[in-house]
Amino acid sequence: MTWWLTFLVGCGIGLCAGLFGLGGSSLGTPLLRLMGMPPLLALASPLPLTLPSALGGVVTFQKRGMICWRVVLPTVAWGIPAVALGAWTTKLVPGVVLMLLTAVFIFGIGLYGLSGLRGFLPSEGAKQLHLGRIPVGSLVLNFLNGVLANGGGLVLVPFYQLAVGLDLRSALASSLASVAMLAIPEIWVHASLGNIDWGTTFWLALGVFPCTVLGGKLALRLSTPWLTRLYGGFLVVLALYFGMREILRF
Repeated sequence: MTWWLTFLVGCGIGLCAGLFGLGGSSLGTPLLRLMGMPPLLALASPLPLTLPSALGGVVTFQKRGMICWRVVLPTVAWGIPAVALGAWTTKLVPGVVLMLLTAVFIFGIGLYGLSGLRGFLPSEGAKQLHLGRIPVGSLVLNFLNGVLANGGGLVLVPFYQLAVGLDLRSALASSLASVAMLAIPEIWVHASLGNIDWGTTFWLALGVFPCTVLGGKLALRLSTPWLTRLYGGFLVVLALYFGMREILRF
């Protein structure tokens, strides 16, 4: 892989993350794999980018008092062993299986974007938080995050909305705080297993960070519900194509 192609992939990831706030980081694995990178390296090389992005969001949202620490702290406490175990499990799972699971995951993100559930707001009578659902949810979701080398926000946001009872903004803010803490053990395990190509991570980062800012600015002018649904449809198509390519490659 050439550095400039990796840089362009990073630009695409950042632009989509900033513009839609939905599935941008998940583009990295299928795009790197379609360009010929080995499965485990394609899976985990984009992972370190989630840490600085999450930390930046935490600083912003904490100043506005939007992070619900009553939700974040138990999520992290239950999630650390789960995400570490999930990351370690990748040494036992064939690469093609991990790629197919990634395709299914991206397909689910696309359906989530198409459904409109992302804009779900709890009703006035449903403001009580269901904290008792966090242990099981955190164990399951963070194990999945570890296996797929995913930062976690894409599964934590709907979980916080639909299961715990947070509104969208608080769910987004709280998921970033959870991701910032859970990413550290996840990156450490994947790196110790040799799943991260740090050169690829570097060139991705050069494209991701400025384009995320650009995407965020464009979102203020262009982002609409139908545009987000269109992007969700793109993720569905990408997941199907990527999955079929992996099956045929196998």
